[in-house]
Amino acid sequence: MPGLGWEDWTVAKVDPNCLPADWGWKVTRPSGRGFDDDPVDYGASLRDHLSVLIEEGPGVPLRRRKQPWHRATPHATGASYLPFTTETPFGLWIFTLVPSDDEERSGRTWGQTIWSRVPAWWALGPQGPQGRTAAALIARVEKLTWDEVLALRRSYDKAWPTDREDPAWYEAQDLAATTGRAQLKNVLIKHTEAALDRTARVHGKRVRDFSDEQKSVCFAAMALAIEDLSPGLAQRLLGPLHLALGEVYTYPVPPWADSL
Repeated sequence: MPGLGWEDWTVAKVDPNCLPADWGWKVTRPSGRGFDDDPVDYGASLRDHLSVLIEEGPGVPLRRRKQPWHRATPHATGASYLPFTTETPFGLWIFTLVPSDDEERSGRTWGQTIWSRVPAWWALGPQGPQGRTAAALIARVEKLTWDEVLALRRSYDKAWPTDREDPAWYEAQDLAATTGRAQLKNVLIKHTEAALDRTARVHGKRVRDFSDEQKSVCFAAMALAIEDLSPGLAQRLLGPLHLALGEVYTYPVPPWADSL
């Protein structure tokens, strides 16, 4: 899994360099139940050592010759990708797609076997401090007052005045692309954008795409994706957030990020 590099893999009893092709990540509600129209209690399936049958529709087993990843999504991915949900908090699990031995012309049925629950921050960063800090950033953005959103709007102009633009964003884009961090960068940006949108709706407002307040939090997300590779570049990207909301590393980590 180049470019990711989580530590503490012994918790899940897996080797990230030797994950089978049919392994993947699944995100759920913190309780272990699926999102949206997925009624499965994945925590109970782990506890009871039960495989969850993949269905075409209610009561209709899905039959495929190849691994049916398309039926496990949108809240699951293969092991080489990062799972994403626009909802927080969330739980994170390692699971496998397991074929049955009931082969027919249309294929065989498949089950989802939950292997282990792992800390949710594993979906947010390659190192413990980064993943936890990203979770803290998302939680902080979700609790913004509207005055704080306006402060983020003003701080962007203060940190990045139009007469002396800093190319940090483009430098970070290039760094992420050449070091295998583009996927992580994209996931963290989507998380912060979604958190800011939820906050705006709470206040009866709307955040425009590419608004200064959106750029302030997205720059911070970008910073966390590459901070271990270029701390100085990360600090430049964190400038607008720091002016409005203080040091990101002092934000409290939400309990769901570490929960097992």
